[in-house]
Amino acid sequence: MTAGHRKSYEDRLGDGLEIVLGNGAEDLAAIAEGLNAIGVTGPRGEHWTGTLLAAEFARLAAAA
Repeated sequence: MTAGHRKSYEDRLGDGLEIVLGNGAEDLAAIAEGLNAIGVTGPRGEHWTGTLLAAEFARLAAAA
């Protein structure tokens, strides 16, 4: 895949959130678990935790 076709981190996260929320995740821990299960990693390639997810949502909201 070329760099021009590679999805951005935000796109991958958004797609992953759609899947996980569509599967019924209702809290940060369940969302983090779902993202990890489908291979969507955190901003530095790490596994998600509820704490990391909350911090990342706050960071993205502040940047918007």
